Amino acid sequence: MKRTYLILFLLVCSFFSSFAKGILYVQSPKAKLLASPQLTADGLPLSMGESLTQTSEQGLFVQVRNNDKIGWVSKLFVSPLPPSEKIKLGTASNSSEAVLARQRASDFTKTAAARGLSETEKLRVRGGAELYDFESLRWLESLRIENITVTKRTENSLPTSFSRSVSTDTEQEVKVGRALAARLIQKYGLVKEEELTKYLNRVGTKIANNSSRGDLNFRFGILDSDEINAFACPGGFIFLTKAGLRQISSESELAGVLSHEIGHVVLFHNGSFEKMNVFLEIITGMLGPSGGEVISAATSATLGELEKQFFETGRDISFEWEADEAGAILAAQSGYPAGGLGNYLSRLSKAPNAKQLTHTHPDTTTRVTKLAKIESTTVSNKDASAEKEEWSQYIKLIP
Repeated sequence: MKRTYLILFLLVCSFFSSFAKGILYVQSPKAKLLASPQLTADGLPLSMGESLTQTSEQGLFVQVRNNDKIGWVSKLFVSPLPPSEKIKLGTASNSSEAVLARQRASDFTKTAAARGLSETEKLRVRGGAELYDFESLRWLESLRIENITVTKRTENSLPTSFSRSVSTDTEQEVKVGRALAARLIQKYGLVKEEELTKYLNRVGTKIANNSSRGDLNFRFGILDSDEINAFACPGGFIFLTKAGLRQISSESELAGVLSHEIGHVVLFHNGSFEKMNVFLEIITGMLGPSGGEVISAATSATLGELEKQFFETGRDISFEWEADEAGAILAAQSGYPAGGLGNYLSRLSKAPNAKQLTHTHPDTTTRVTKLAKIESTTVSNKDASAEKEEWSQYIKLIP
């Protein structure tokens, strides 16, 4: 029975289309109703929270009806989720869910708690602590990221008809993402170089703020691995390996790599997290808020399968092509040259250990060729100049 639930859960995640025909909501200030499916086409600005009716799609664009007008809009700037507040990370919660999570933890770890064991040690009492490192994840979540120009989701920026609280869909996605992030950190180790990590988060957050996922509090971390790779967990937890960072030669290349990973999250390549998904109700019901994580053996087994599907077997090749295109577009919309990702991959294809990346991604040379075509039709946003090039200073901090 456990295996049956797990298989059905994975099938739902794999095949549900988040951009199936229906209502979409404008979730980025970059959104425009375009005359044709390309960002360089003439277009009219759309307001945050505006609802659009989807009629068809083409690549990274959806054709929509907006009142009496029909046009195209990028999937990167709209979402099937209604606008809601940005979720907060690393904060205690007094909600009934938090109380229930604490009760579960208490039921299973009374003896451990009496001995004053840490959260990781409590998990060890239940079994499975060797698979998760929530303590290091909370270090990443607690970092204060400054000097970012943010389009804030204030009371006045959200339409009055939408919720002022975090949506259930977002909460579910973040719970699953936190658990997968904790598994990655436990597997590889987290580089706790504060200044470098803050810089990574400044660049990444600037890009993410131009996407449709303003409900997520993106976090960017560095894994202590000599393998060249990057990972995007549901809920906006993104990791680059230190080996991958060493191959980057400029901030524009960093922006391209981060934009690719952000694209996976924005385009729901990790699956749908809608509340009607009964299998997600099962798994997220067992994951408490930050600081109250309780993971049963069955939940851990399901998370292990998700980890293999997302990070070892690799996503569907079409998702990687979409994320590459998103990497060029989001970087350009944030003021960086669209060619950053292509330049990085071109140099990476010549590296001695470049074949490592093809275990989870398409052939690197083919990706560079496709990106060159995308870059030729993608114009950098001149109104949002990139921050001063700082990469040459921060690359020295990579251990």
